[in-house]
Amino acid sequence: MEEMEEELKCPVCGSFYREPIILPCSHSLCVACARNILVQTPDSESPQSRRASGVSDYDYLDLDKMSLYSEADSGYGSYGGFASAPTTPCQKSPNGVRVFPPAMPPPQPHHHSSGALLLPHGPRNSCITCPQCHRSLILDERGLRGFAKNRVLEGVIERYQQSKAAALRCQLCEKSPKEATVMCEQCDVFYCEPCRLRCHPPRGPLAKHRLLPPAQGRVSRRLSPRKISTCTDHELENHSMYCVQCKMPVCYQCLEEGKHSSHEVKALGAMWKLHKVVRDQISHCTVKLRQTTGLMEYCLEVIKENDPSGFLQISDALIRRVHLTEDQWGKGTLTPRMNTDFDLNLDSAPLLQSIHQLDFVQMKVAWFAFDPGSAHSDIIFSNDNLTVTCNSYDDRVVLGKTGFSKGIHYWELTIDRYDNHPDPAFGVARIEVMKDVMLGKDDKAWAMYVDNNRSWFMHNNSHTNRTEGGITKGATVGVLLDFTRRTLTFSINEEQQGPIAFENMEGLFFPAVSLNRNVQVTLHTGLPVPEICTSRTSLQP
Repeated sequence: MEEMEEELKCPVCGSFYREPIILPCSHSLCVACARNILVQTPDSESPQSRRASGVSDYDYLDLDKMSLYSEADSGYGSYGGFASAPTTPCQKSPNGVRVFPPAMPPPQPHHHSSGALLLPHGPRNSCITCPQCHRSLILDERGLRGFAKNRVLEGVIERYQQSKAAALRCQLCEKSPKEATVMCEQCDVFYCEPCRLRCHPPRGPLAKHRLLPPAQGRVSRRLSPRKISTCTDHELENHSMYCVQCKMPVCYQCLEEGKHSSHEVKALGAMWKLHKVVRDQISHCTVKLRQTTGLMEYCLEVIKENDPSGFLQISDALIRRVHLTEDQWGKGTLTPRMNTDFDLNLDSAPLLQSIHQLDFVQMKVAWFAFDPGSAHSDIIFSNDNLTVTCNSYDDRVVLGKTGFSKGIHYWELTIDRYDNHPDPAFGVARIEVMKDVMLGKDDKAWAMYVDNNRSWFMHNNSHTNRTEGGITKGATVGVLLDFTRRTLTFSINEEQQGPIAFENMEGLFFPAVSLNRNVQVTLHTGLPVPEICTSRTSLQP
C-alpha cells in the first residue's frame, strides 16, 4: 500500500489530508490549506454580479488562465480576469505544485473626526484556485462551508495510517503478548499461533468461524453503520437521491425547491452500486502500467467505503482519472524517455498470471446480520444482532438486513437452543411479509419448516415435499439462494434436505426466520457454497 501514499497527500502542504474538502473540479484540499490560498476579489466580480450579467462561474474561468505555470516560468503570475488585482508571487508546495500565497490582510478601519468608525471600501468576495488543475471559482456567501467534506478520503487515510502502525498483539497471552497471526471475526479476538491452537481449535462449532489476517481484521473491526451525509445547501436534510445531470447527491428539499427540481434523479443506493464499476478499470490499469499502482490502491480503499453519498461525491472524478490513465497508455503518451544506451524490459508475466487467477466471484460474498428495525417486537437480539430468539410462544418473523436480487448467496443458521420440539422455519421473504405468523403462511415468503423428525416446504400456506430428517440442538440449517438458476435450496448439517424447494425465484428477497421462545439460532454469513449443494442442484432437471 505504500505506493498509494502520494494519493493521500494534499497538493498544498504535502502532508496527509486533514479535514479534506472537495472542489467543484473534483480535486481535494485540506480545509486549512484552502483558507490559506483564498484570494480576495473586487465587489464588481462577485458571483451575484456575474450571474446577473449571464456569466457563470466557469465562464469566468476562461478569462482567468492563471498563466498555467511550468517549471521554467519566472515564479510570478497574475490574475488576468482581475483588472485591479496586484501581481503576486507564487510559491511551491512541498510536492512541487505551485500555489498562490494567502491574500494580503484587509485595510484596517479608521475613525472619522466625528468619532464614527469608518470601514474601508475594499474587496469582500473570495476566489479559490485549484493548485492541481488551476481552475478558479468565486465563493458564494457560504465560503468554504459550501464545499462537501471528503469523508471517503478521510477514511482511506485513517486505514492507511493504521496499517503502518505497530504490529497487533495477541489478546490472550498472559505475559509479554506475542505478535498476532490471525483475528477471528466472530470472536472479535486477535490470536498468536500458540493461543489460536490452544483456545480456538479448527473443529466443532469454532470450525465455522472466519479467521482473518490481523491487518484485515483491524479494518473489519472498524466497520460500523455508515455515517449519514447531510446536504450542503440544507444542513438539516440527509442526502436521499442522486442528480444525474449535476452528478451529485441531493436531498428531497433540493428537489422540491432547489436548482435540481427539474433534473433527472435516481435512487442513491442504485447509483452507488452503478458507479462502483471503477474497479474494472483499476484492474485493467494494473496490467498496463506499474506507476499506476498508487492510484489503484487508493481506488481499492475507496471502494471499501460503506457511505454511498460520500463515495458518489468523488466517484466521477476517480473514474475520469482511471479512464485518462488508460487513454494515455493507448496513445503511447507515457512512453519512457531513453537513449540508445539504455533499454528497459519489463517482465509482466507474473503480474498477468496473478490477475488471471483472481476469483472475482468472491467479491460478491455478503456479510449481514438480522434487522431489528423490521422484526416483530417479540424478537430478542444478541451477539451484534447475529443471534435471535423470541419471548412469545407464537411464531414471530425476523429478516436479514441485506436483500438480494442477483448472484449466488449462501448462509447458515446454527440451532443454539431447541426445547419441546418446535418447528422453526427458514427461508427468504419480501420486505412486506407478515411478521406474526409462521414463515411461509402468506404469499410473501418461501420457507422450509422443520421439527426434530422431518421437514416441509411452505409458500402461501401450501405444504409440500415432506422429507425425513429433523434438527436438534447444535444442528446447522443451510439456505442457498441461486439467482443464476432462480432456485432456493435447503440443507441440514451440510446435506441437501429434499429436492430443490422453490423455482422461478425473481425479485428482491431478504433472508428470513420464524421461531418462538423454545428456539434460539445464530446466523453465519459470508460462507462458501458447500460442494454437496452445488453438485446436487446442478443435477436437478
